[in-house]
Amino acid sequence: MVIHEARVARSRRDSSKEEQYEILPSSELLSRMLALSRDYPTFVTLTTTQEWFGLPRAGTDADCPFDQTYKGENNPGCNNYVLIIQDKEAYPDDPDVQLAPNAEFLLNQEGGWWKEPPSETEGDESGLEGGTPAKSGWKYIPDVFLSGSVHGDERVGPTSLLEMAELVAEAAYCESMPRMKYKPKTFSSQDIDSEYEKAQDLWQQELMASKTCRQSLDDKGVPSPYRQWLARLASTRRIVIIPTANALGYSRNKREEDSIDPNRDFPFDIQRGNEKDCMQTIAGRSINELFRSHLFPIGLTFHGGMEVIGYEWGAPTYLNKDAPDAVAQDTIANAYSRYANGFPHHSAYDYGTMNDKVYYVRGGMEDWAFAGSWDPERVVQCSPTTYGGYPSEKTQYNNSTLRAFNMLIETSDIKGPPREQLGKRNQPLISSNGEDNGHIARNIRLALLAVDTVEPYVSIKGVGGLHFDDDVVPAMNQRKYNGGSFFETTKMIWVPESVSRKHSLRNLLLGGRQTTAKATSITWTVGGSFNIDSTEIIYGPWDKLPENLADARDGFYPSRKTLDLIKSSEFRAVPPSNIDLKNEIQGRSRWHKEGAFPVTSENDLSPTFEALIDLSTYPSGTTLAVFAKAKVDKSWLNPASNVGPAGIGSVSHIVNSRTNPLYFASNGGKVIQGREENWWYSAPITIIIGSIEDEPKREATTNNTPTTVMDGTMKAVHVNARMGNIPSILDTQVEETTLQHKGSNRATAPSDLSMPWLLGALASLSVIIIGCVIIRRRRRHHAHRQRMERIAAEENEFSVDLSDSEYHDDVEDSVMGSQGKFSID
Repeated sequence: MVIHEARVARSRRDSSKEEQYEILPSSELLSRMLALSRDYPTFVTLTTTQEWFGLPRAGTDADCPFDQTYKGENNPGCNNYVLIIQDKEAYPDDPDVQLAPNAEFLLNQEGGWWKEPPSETEGDESGLEGGTPAKSGWKYIPDVFLSGSVHGDERVGPTSLLEMAELVAEAAYCESMPRMKYKPKTFSSQDIDSEYEKAQDLWQQELMASKTCRQSLDDKGVPSPYRQWLARLASTRRIVIIPTANALGYSRNKREEDSIDPNRDFPFDIQRGNEKDCMQTIAGRSINELFRSHLFPIGLTFHGGMEVIGYEWGAPTYLNKDAPDAVAQDTIANAYSRYANGFPHHSAYDYGTMNDKVYYVRGGMEDWAFAGSWDPERVVQCSPTTYGGYPSEKTQYNNSTLRAFNMLIETSDIKGPPREQLGKRNQPLISSNGEDNGHIARNIRLALLAVDTVEPYVSIKGVGGLHFDDDVVPAMNQRKYNGGSFFETTKMIWVPESVSRKHSLRNLLLGGRQTTAKATSITWTVGGSFNIDSTEIIYGPWDKLPENLADARDGFYPSRKTLDLIKSSEFRAVPPSNIDLKNEIQGRSRWHKEGAFPVTSENDLSPTFEALIDLSTYPSGTTLAVFAKAKVDKSWLNPASNVGPAGIGSVSHIVNSRTNPLYFASNGGKVIQGREENWWYSAPITIIIGSIEDEPKREATTNNTPTTVMDGTMKAVHVNARMGNIPSILDTQVEETTLQHKGSNRATAPSDLSMPWLLGALASLSVIIIGCVIIRRRRRHHAHRQRMERIAAEENEFSVDLSDSEYHDDVEDSVMGSQGKFSID
């Protein structure tokens, strides 16, 4: 199915969805999961725990008759489906990529047309053991666990997670296009003209599809900032969803799996001698296998019968005790409640420990997932007899496997609430307590918050007033798993150098003084956290850094070598200028109970920090690497008042990864590692300091996006923007930066020119020069507009309407005139 045909098929399905959410039966869940995996193969994998781990099915021939996808003869019962969202093109060496029959390696375009991905036996230049391709860093992409229905008659969770998955996959698909692998390149050989035409066709299809799907998401109430946020989540996390863990119970609308309660089936706080009473269900074994093969810092399990968020403890041994890391759990639960919000006759979720707000259980999944690795006295080895038994060694765990914040979400007092209480698809990501909110609507947002907070992140958002819309581009790995450089994939921003010309007439008029653009502004955000304890900008010459900023062995970023160089005297650190540095906490994320700080800009959901970096000492031609970094959530180290077991300190992956530089956990190929001095680093951007006589060269089909100062001179140019709608804007000669005051057209004369006759002569000459400049600029502007229109017609980028603001991926509204033309305010 070609790109535009897939888009049309998706559009038809989307238009058939009604505004009001509805709880989906097992057959419809499967149908939509299959469609999701077919439509978005780059981001979605669908498999079953039967295919993946060899587990049997629960049920009989009468159960799940609609499901023939993985079932053959003599295979009765229900499959336990697993839906995985991950960026398979950016991280193709992640083993989860190849789970499902429909999973595939997507080919890479490098230096020409198609090129096969590196084989497992090919050597490379990185000297890795075994001659395997350089690692992409997939093992450091955090895992998130989401379970929809451990009890089969508690119906809200599965549909909430499927609706969430569809939003994330569609946003990632939209934001990935146009994919640079399809960008036509210039070929010198006549033999491959047809291949060039093929590339051009694909590029054009993706331009069309990207515009259409962005508009489609906007129509659904998912505007640009939210689309980009969802795309970031898809490309920087591995989201593992088991929508109906109790597949048999869900299909029958029964709580248990063949009379056994799966949420009493886990080997935690079970009394000795009852080892046969755990891991009896396929639901329990499915979840166990997922945790054994992944490394989950955070998870959710959706239930029903109450409306509350519960966290540890929920085990009888720790009745009336706080759990280690209770402060962090309470902070996150509070955010879940606020972002989910309430609706008429339903308040925002209450929250607290399961022992306090729900009731304690033995064998509960939540406590097992949280403490099974560090509280071995509470863990037993299971020896069930159901389904032919289950190896007891599968309930032996290493020191890393089970340290997750896996919270209980009791979604609704009524386990299967009526449709009018489920909410609507109107603005699904905006927190609201109005009538459009509901049980499914609010749990979509709650699940996304869990995905976001699994790990902090820092992102540079703008230079010199130029805002970057495409922060994370899915299907493009900045870490270049095939051994390329970070420099090649950074955002490249051109800024003018010192701007006076020694022999220009204007310079003589100004007494021979040189003028310098001494600083440019950098803006950045911090997400995936709550308190921002410290943050700053680091910048210095690219030629002082290694080609690969990540560890060559496994992709950990930034590498030890990179950090040592960044801390050298060649690099400078600059704190934010828009906060009070004396404050103990320098900022708050969007999830903080007091709201984002500093005040969020229109283009960002997270707080916006700003700093000025000094460029006056760098000559033309200098290429600078710029990083932002942050420390977050150190207050989570504060213990609660009544912790049990006492004196154990922090135990969770979430808290340790932010506050313990020496932390290291590993399971299922995944790694969670503390950061040096607890700093989290952004991907770098590149600032190119250029001569005003030079212009950044515009690549074919890649438009450049400028910002200007009040007099129309260039301030910053995004040289390699993907989707700007100003064709060849840099074909215009970049004007010299002037000494004019903001809002004034009058140059300031130097004080040492005091002779009256000279001043008079200069004044007259200045009038003549200014008049000539104005006429010249007007002629140039007119010629430039004609040139823009001619080039746009020649390139014919699929009749892209410049007035369509939704398509301005890299262009701020302030830069565009009302008709989409370049303008100066």
